[in-house]
Amino acid sequence: MRKVLAATLAACTFAFASGAALAVECLPVTTIGAWDDLGSCTQGDKTWTLNSTDNLADGVTVFFINPSANSHGMVLAGFDSGDAAGSWAIDYTITVTDPNFFISAMFAEADNPGGGSLLNKDVTGDEIFSLVVNNGTPNAGSFRLGLDATTLNVNETFSVLAGADLNSVSDTFRQSERVVPEPATLALLGLGLLAAGAVRRRRS
Repeated sequence: MRKVLAATLAACTFAFASGAALAVECLPVTTIGAWDDLGSCTQGDKTWTLNSTDNLADGVTVFFINPSANSHGMVLAGFDSGDAAGSWAIDYTITVTDPNFFISAMFAEADNPGGGSLLNKDVTGDEIFSLVVNNGTPNAGSFRLGLDATTLNVNETFSVLAGADLNSVSDTFRQSERVVPEPATLALLGLGLLAAGAVRRRRS
């Protein structure tokens, strides 16, 4: 028993000494300041890492949402609190830690009743593309399908004209499961290749 306790204590000491950080769950509702203090937080098999912000106050609300088993999202709200024109930026990374899943689509949205806003997202990482939402209206340029990514870096800028209301901006990521061939399927494929090889040898 003493050996087990000693080994456990040694492992914990090593983890803290090596600077290993324990994963912290993303709360359903938090703030930019709290996210910045953590650096990264987890939501199921997703890790959200805040890299930088511009003009976003620490008290700006961040919602990490999981509307369905195959969707994960992040919403910013409470940044546009006056009638003056404004602009903000955020840079973050979303990473899928489960090797059986990947990000297959991304959707950008903005709640901007009456118009007067522009939202740009430049995405890098496993995929490189850009999304635009003008006046809060989703269109073909505000989403991207057919992705195969485990890590996406999102550099997002959004602005609003004087007198306009930009209530929130959000990103939703659709998740898909990787299809792994079953042993029986692989065996049939192997037999097919062998048969094809035999036919070629006979013809030659």
